[in-house]
Amino acid sequence: MRAPLPRLLLLLALLVAPAVGRAQEPDILDLYRELQIAQPNGFPAYEITPSPHGPTASGGLLYGERARVSVLLDVPRFYLRLTDRGDMDRADGMVTEVAAWIDSEGAPLVGLSEVAVRAGRPFAGRLRFYSRASGRWNLVTGQVWPQDLGADLCRGESPEVVEEAAAWEGLGPMVALLPRNGTDIQVWCVGSSPVAGVGAAVLWTRATGSFARGPALPGPVPWAEKPE
Repeated sequence: MRAPLPRLLLLLALLVAPAVGRAQEPDILDLYRELQIAQPNGFPAYEITPSPHGPTASGGLLYGERARVSVLLDVPRFYLRLTDRGDMDRADGMVTEVAAWIDSEGAPLVGLSEVAVRAGRPFAGRLRFYSRASGRWNLVTGQVWPQDLGADLCRGESPEVVEEAAAWEGLGPMVALLPRNGTDIQVWCVGSSPVAGVGAAVLWTRATGSFARGPALPGPVPWAEKPE
């Protein structure tokens, strides 16, 4: 994994990028809320509210207002993590990660990773990317992500990335762990994959505004190390 400094410098470019046009440093929550409006079908429905003790979240498509949702927000690193344990404190649920990258033109690219959890371990996932390079948000997973990576790595058919898919729909045997530090992503085969536990790094290239498959990663999936 790369050191966090380059990513922070790239994100600072958002301050002066004409494509973004913000008077102050943007916030990952701003991007999250923009996407909720621009992509109402399939985008996570959690409502995030600031508080003196840190942000809180509620809602979601699975359990609605009964959901127990914890929030990890790292504004300087453009990282957001929502852990939805449903309507009781248990080890099953859905984990949603949101992170941002800046392309060579200064436009934001937002990654959305959703991981279904059973008995405290990931068993299925979905990954999507949205870009505002054209001036409006568009689903661009096919343009920025290595084609058929999930099928090649996990030896199974990759589910189609559908913009309207929500909650448990369209999940596959590959989960993506978005970076809180650095710019690269880790992907792992889980659940139904015949090679569950196999992983690989996926490397970000700012010049092309896209990712490329990198070296293999030793297992097991480092899920226990993911902060709450």
